[in-house]
Amino acid sequence: MGVRVPPFAPFINIEVSLETKINIISESVNELEVIAPYDDIKNLIAEEVQKQVKSIQIDGFRKGKVPPAVLKRVYGDSLEYSAAEKVANKLFWQIEKEQNIKPINEPSLTAIDFKPNEKLTFKVNYEIFPQIELHDYKGIEIEVPDFKVTDLEIENEINRLLEANATYENAESVDDEKHLITADIFSAGEDGTSTGIKVESDYRINLTNKNINKEILENALNKRAGDSFSFSFDEPHEHHDDIPHEHKKIVYFLEIKKVQKILYPELDETFLKKISRDKITTAEELRESIKKDLESYYESSINDMAELKLEQAILKNNPFSPPKVFVQNYLDHLVKDEIESYKKKNKKVKAEVIREKLAPKAENSVRWILIKDKIIEQENISLTEERLKELSEENADKMGVSADVLLNHYQNSEMKNRLLLNECYSFLKKVNTIKRIDPEVFSQKEEVHAHKH
Repeated sequence: MGVRVPPFAPFINIEVSLETKINIISESVNELEVIAPYDDIKNLIAEEVQKQVKSIQIDGFRKGKVPPAVLKRVYGDSLEYSAAEKVANKLFWQIEKEQNIKPINEPSLTAIDFKPNEKLTFKVNYEIFPQIELHDYKGIEIEVPDFKVTDLEIENEINRLLEANATYENAESVDDEKHLITADIFSAGEDGTSTGIKVESDYRINLTNKNINKEILENALNKRAGDSFSFSFDEPHEHHDDIPHEHKKIVYFLEIKKVQKILYPELDETFLKKISRDKITTAEELRESIKKDLESYYESSINDMAELKLEQAILKNNPFSPPKVFVQNYLDHLVKDEIESYKKKNKKVKAEVIREKLAPKAENSVRWILIKDKIIEQENISLTEERLKELSEENADKMGVSADVLLNHYQNSEMKNRLLLNECYSFLKKVNTIKRIDPEVFSQKEEVHAHKH
């Protein structure tokens, strides 16, 4: 029936002989089944009927003064049936208090059967905080990619650093790829002739860019300001898995307006001290610093992936239906944030589309929150003052503040929750096996897994 039981119905002590039974629908949903003898509720029914009568007006009678016989002839038993629903609501809240039911949502009257002069039977569904029995959250083996820093990655970082600090000087022509050209770009026909329709103005093209269109790089060599050339690229069409890939050739016409030579700084002591605030003086020190930064980044990424993999495995081992009210509240926040993100990008999106897309994430997130809290409770994971001091001393240098200042920050309730979560993850990583494997092998396994699901 889906009728909502008022969440704050006034409590009335009703002396009735009730038969009650709680049916477990799921880990988070219970159903209260009630049978009330008519003789015990007839006065309550009469009271509710009288409330309705006060607002009834029939031709020939004053409002609220219609004789019972006339009411019976006009309405039959409908007034009593309507009153029965009101009584069911009152009875539910009396039982809720007596049996300490504590619903976490707005209960729903799902079934009601009123038999005048015999009994009233009804059922109410309500959500409760789930009683979770944890399974298999220890002894799990997961795999993560074992990222290693390569010399090529270090050199790429150095090149990015040099590019970010490069200067430019006007040049007569493009002698090599270490040049920047500024150009207007027009659409063109298949023969490379300009249509006159400009698609970009003063477009800057760095010829050292590794992702540059090869035709642009080849055709730009030895060109000067005022020169022009055409280039093309293939735009893939949409296709189905059983149809070969098709490509559409797009042609553009480019007019060079300016040519500049890119001047990269030397990796000398002056430059290195400038970009490192006097911490680095040699190229070797720079490479070592970059290596440490990349290693730290990879270690953080591996750690994040390990936590995610553990979450996924534990969620899989502990299936249950979380309270819908929790999921809906969490989903509301996700949808709001997503819509705000679209607005910042000046994009339009339908809320219902976002809700459908994010619904699985919301449910899994709520499930994980409940499981995580249960693990913390079951394993007695806590943050003592002594542990907070240890964390403060461990992280003071990394954060660039004193241990005392950091300890004061850690006393914040929100920060404590984050630290407690970290302690939970640390525990899970100790009681489970995290196997590091070759990144390419990991990627292949993930791709196979994605296809299966």
